[in-house]
Amino acid sequence: MENTPLVSVLLTTYNREKYLSYCIESVLNQTYKNLEFIIIDDGSTDSSMDLIRRYHDPRIKAFHLNENHHISYATNVGLKKVSGDYLAYIDSDDVW
Repeated sequence: MENTPLVSVLLTTYNREKYLSYCIESVLNQTYKNLEFIIIDDGSTDSSMDLIRRYHDPRIKAFHLNENHHISYATNVGLKKVSGDYLAYIDSDDVW
């Protein structure tokens, strides 16, 4: 995708296994394909991380925090990992 800007999509999540697959799939199914999808699991105690690991899309970069630090901390961790020309943020209970 030469000359196509990279969009970094940042998702932070905590115990949202009920909604997470809808959210992830809505990002992956966008018509704009030149994106990296950074997912920060903020120490979930449900099956969120297992669900995230089921996706084998090379655009996904998933990270798990060992304990819950809350959204601001998790977002800052994610912001350090983005490398795109643009940044988009999605909440873990949202669908695009």
